[in-house]
Order: sequence, then structure tokens, then C-alpha cells
Amino acid sequence: MNSSNRTLPEQETLRVIPFHGLRYNRDLGPDLSRIASPPYDIISPRQQLLYHQKHPNNAINLDFGLTFPGDNDGENRYTRAAGLLRKWLDEKILLPESVPAVYLLREEYQVPGGGAAVREGLIAAIRLSDFREGKILPHEETAAGPKQDRLRLIEATQANLSPIFCLYSDPADAIVRAAATGSGNPDAALIDEAGTRHSLWVLKDGAADAACRALSGKTLLIADGHHRYETMLAYRDRRRAQEHPGSERPYDFTMAYLTNMDNDSRWILPVHRFVSGLAAETLAGFKVSLGRNFEIKDVEGSGAGRQAKMVQMMARLDGERNAFGLYLADSGSYHVLVARRPRPLLPESDGRSAAFRSLDIAVLDNMILAGWLGIAPGGAGAWVEYVERTDAAFKKINKKGDSFQIGLFVNPVSMTEIKAVAAAGEKMPPKSTYFYPKPLTGLVFRSLNI
Repeated sequence: MNSSNRTLPEQETLRVIPFHGLRYNRDLGPDLSRIASPPYDIISPRQQLLYHQKHPNNAINLDFGLTFPGDNDGENRYTRAAGLLRKWLDEKILLPESVPAVYLLREEYQVPGGGAAVREGLIAAIRLSDFREGKILPHEETAAGPKQDRLRLIEATQANLSPIFCLYSDPADAIVRAAATGSGNPDAALIDEAGTRHSLWVLKDGAADAACRALSGKTLLIADGHHRYETMLAYRDRRRAQEHPGSERPYDFTMAYLTNMDNDSRWILPVHRFVSGLAAETLAGFKVSLGRNFEIKDVEGSGAGRQAKMVQMMARLDGERNAFGLYLADSGSYHVLVARRPRPLLPESDGRSAAFRSLDIAVLDNMILAGWLGIAPGGAGAWVEYVERTDAAFKKINKKGDSFQIGLFVNPVSMTEIKAVAAAGEKMPPKSTYFYPKPLTGLVFRSLNI
């Protein structure tokens, strides 16, 4: 090992390589549907308990362990995850791939709101790259808390337990098509609670190398997993500072699910905003501001019919002017708001690109929530609840007992908008997109010691 302080040279282009994945031993384990779980960041506390109860070998035990009153520096969910990972390897509950591999993942799912879709991608290891290098780009802002949590988990387990989710451009969809040629029956498959069928094929030798060559040199856009990616950058830098390596190490790479951004955007779902805690005078002033800046179209009808009609009206208006759906809890009324001026509605003095200032979600967060309602992230007073998926937002409205005052609905962000903001060197506002479905945790893990 080189003990000098020199840093490793950065690569001119993105590098993608196969890796020795850790997968459940199907001879010892139950059906995968009992031991795979969603990513930690979309699991509610109630769901966390349910997945822990599903099976003692459920992947959630590694990725999102429970905390207990007696936890301390020497015994906590991170140390328990590390101990379990060692135990599962010793007992051959998890088996390392015999040779480095790339994994073809196909997800067949129902699009919320109607219709069926298929998404395919490849799970491989990508060489970590600082954002300033332009090989891997973020698309949303991050928070400090989740990164600290993920860093403690990586330090304890020395493993990538779930893949980050990245997008690349391939208009002909040639990379996945070539990888799927002659794939035959999957090496693993399951149907999750939402009815999504996840199928995994293990690509080795020439097939793995060909997929990596095709992906290397691409520019990646992180769709989901920003916190995990930035955590791996921090972990890499810490290990490099400790070890001063003269060559690449496994911690110079992270596990990623890579899919084609040009294939289909029906898997980008909206994230709606529900507001609570507004003072009466603020709510009254908000209604006045709406009329000055937006044409307010009432949605006629009753019940689910009005909800469907609002979504349809919003979709038709997804053009040169910003448009939103609005639910007012005090009157139980639905409306569609259409900006009185064309995009970009936010002024140039905002200091960001026209692509950013044109976003519905930027107008909603900056002009409406922060500007008119005075809601600042982490501030006192009123607050915002983020609800992914339109069907979940309507369930919230229909549920008795919720005390929110306003529901604000947005059209899904398009891939064109995401690309334009990234090309301008900027990030989308937080909670702009919900990529669906999420790659499951438990299909394959990656050790940083192999």
C-alpha cells in the first residue's frame, strides 16, 4: 500500500464495472417477497415494524434496523446490521457471486392512475465522481440528517445495501436491449405488495463486460439516492485519507441501478403539498393573492368525479403557463389555478435559470408557499406535508380527521424539465419528483471488502 499523501487521479469519463454481488441463498431462504423490502427512505414507522415482522432475514434488518431504549455507541442498529451481515455470510444465508456480475432488473407495474408499464435497467458498480467533474449530476437538494445516518451504516457494515437510482441517455435503448438478448428465465423474481413484478437476471463474463463498456463514458443523473451517493463520497474521502492508497479500492465505487431516461417517463410521479397551521388572516390573504396572479377555475361535480376532473384539467393545461390544483378544506372545494402570465413566472432577480424559474414546483415552493404563505423550511408556524402520488393525496383528503387547510396539486415533472435544470448546473427543488417504482432492497447487496 502506498503511504504517500498523493490522491488518485480522476478518470476522464465515467467508469462502470461488474461486482461480486451478495444474494440470498435460495436453498436456505424463503420466497423473496418475504425478505426484500422497499428502500429505507420511503418506509413509514408502521411499515418498518411490519417488514421486521415479515421474516428474520428480511433485508430491512440490514438497511433500516429498529432502535431500542438501551442503544449506545457499542450496541445500536448500525452495529446490529454489521453483526447480522457477518452472520448471514457465515451461515450462507447470503452468497457472493462466483465471478463479478452485472444485474439486469425488469419491473412490470401498474402506473398509478391507470395503465401498465415496464422499466428495465442494470445494476452495476460506478466509480464515484465529485459533482464538479460533471460525470454524475444531482437533481435535488439534500439534508444533513439522512447523510449522517447512512454514513454510520456504511462505516459499520462496509457495504452498499441498496442501489442508488441513476439515469443515462440512450435514445435507441440499445444498451438494455443488448443486455436482455437471450436472457431466458430470471435468476430471481418476486411480486411485491403493490403488484409490481421484479425480475433479476445475472449477467457474467462477456455479457457483463459488454454492458459496462456501453455504460462507461455516459453522463449519469441521480434520480433517487442523493443522500446515499453523497455519503459514499464522504466515506471514500475518509478511507483515502486514512489509507493513502496507490490504486483503486472497492470504496471508490458504489452500487447503482442505471436506467434509460429516454425510454418512458410514466414512472415520474408528482409530489403534492398539504399545508396546515395557517393563521386565519394568512389564509384570507392567500385567497386574495391567488386571484391577482392566477385565474381560478372551479371544478364542478362531487366526490371522486371532481378529483378526476381536476387532474384532467391540470394535465390539459401543462403548457406555456404554470398550473396547479387546489383543494380548500374549509369549503371542500376543488379548483384549478392557471397563471395569468406565461412561464417563467418567477422573476430574473431570483438568480436562477429560466428552466428552473419555469418549473411548476419552483413557483409553488418559492412564490406560493414561501412568498404568500410565509412557510420557510424548518421555520415555526405553518408547515407542509409532502404526499407522493395523486392517489395517496386523494386518500388523505377522503380520510376523516386530518387537520390540513390547503391541498396543492402539481403535474408530474417531465424528463425534459429535469434535463434542462441539470444542464443549467442547478438542482430541482426538494421533493420535486417521485420515481416509481423504487428498486427493492434485498435483490443484491455489494460488499466493500470484495
